[in-house]
Amino acid sequence: MTTYTVGAEPRCFAIVPCAGTGSRAGSFQPKQYEPVAGQPLVAHTLAALARVERLAGILVVLAEDDTQFEEDLPGLVDAADGRLWLAKVGGATRAETVANGLNELRARGAQPQDWVLVHDAARCLLRPAWVDRLIDACQDDEVGGLLALPVADTLKAEGMDGHSGRVAATVARNGKWAAQTPQMFRLGLLAPALAFAGEQVTDEASAIEALGHSPKLVRGDYENFKVTWPGDFALAERLLSTAQRGAELRAYVPARDFALSQRFYEALGFTREFAQGGLAGYRLGQTAFLLQDAFEPAQAANARMHLTLDDLPAFWTRLEREGVLDQFAEHGVRAEAPRQQPWGLLDMTLTDPSGVLWRIAQRMEVAE
Repeated sequence: MTTYTVGAEPRCFAIVPCAGTGSRAGSFQPKQYEPVAGQPLVAHTLAALARVERLAGILVVLAEDDTQFEEDLPGLVDAADGRLWLAKVGGATRAETVANGLNELRARGAQPQDWVLVHDAARCLLRPAWVDRLIDACQDDEVGGLLALPVADTLKAEGMDGHSGRVAATVARNGKWAAQTPQMFRLGLLAPALAFAGEQVTDEASAIEALGHSPKLVRGDYENFKVTWPGDFALAERLLSTAQRGAELRAYVPARDFALSQRFYEALGFTREFAQGGLAGYRLGQTAFLLQDAFEPAQAANARMHLTLDDLPAFWTRLEREGVLDQFAEHGVRAEAPRQQPWGLLDMTLTDPSGVLWRIAQRMEVAE
């Protein structure tokens, strides 16, 4: 296993290969510039990455003759707080484009121990929470990993030669995962892996595998699909449109110590949307609530909140690793580790500094 002498905390950078022609999409221009929900497809991708605070830089690798990015997305680089960079060093293949992007990151000061998250420009429904999930899962891993989904559909192998277009065999789906992006590896490992594997690899993980390493599988999301075929654009349009907020119901959560409760929920992973007077709004994914600077013991003792997460074990692991519960134990915070309930639900309990009880559960998938 490759080891690194790390003099400073490793940083995270993103590379977005954006030099493809999009021929399978059936469009008259590269698919990353096709309009989706009122913006070029790649604009949605970059907007999601820009909301990942742990990314020190986001490098978009364009074709050498690309003039369309600046025409279709004017002012985007200037609006990204200096974290969005362009480099017209795209190659003939994805592997070459990513390798050239790694060289550009080195020129900008990236070190071998730094993490690089390579993300497809065409996965425009990316959410910052998924990227954070990947970083949390891989930042202490020796190899790195990728977002992926267990295969749910029955798989068929197509016949060869005169039997093309017909089923040759049914492939067992057990243990099969569909690779997604981002894929996260250290710069010092990914660069030689791409050089060794050659230019025909279709993702970074396969290049890492060719060196004998086993990337970590981190559960992704069904919506993180790659816009590839003509029909994918309509689906992405619908999903992006429905992602716009409509009516929203929020519960009030009481706070005995308003400042303390804010620190607690931010340590849990909630994002504070606003704080005004005695009210603060918090969000985690699609879940949101209002924290109120008001406290009635009876009300707090009877308050119950329920939260569903995509990856409850990872949430619990982060709380333990970062010592969140120990930080707030003297303020009455207590929790029970996740456990499998007799009725099939994996969940845990958590009591906040005001005595509000949270039940936090793993999202249940419906399987055939």
